[in-house]
Amino acid sequence: MNRDSVSSGEQFIEGEKRNDINAEFAPLAADMETASVAHVCHVNRVPFIAVRTITDTATHNGMENYDKNCETASRISAEVVIGMLAELER
Repeated sequence: MNRDSVSSGEQFIEGEKRNDINAEFAPLAADMETASVAHVCHVNRVPFIAVRTITDTATHNGMENYDKNCETASRISAEVVIGMLAELER
C-alpha cells in the first residue's frame, strides 16, 4: 500500500466504496478532479503536477467546513506553488 497518495475518480465516494478504496490504497485523501486533468495532460504529453489542500474530511464534511477552511487552504496552496516556482528559478 502506498500511504502517501491521493485517490482520484469520477464520483463521490461514500459507504462501501470508501471502505474498499481505503482497504486497497489507504490514500491520504480523495478528490474528483485531479485524475481527469492528469489524464488529459498524459495523453497530450504535457508535464503535470497537482497541488491540493484539504478543505473537509470524511468526519468534518459539508459546505460549512468547506467554507470555513477554503481561504486557509487556498493560501497554503498558493504558498506551495510560489515556493515551487522559486525553486525552479534557481
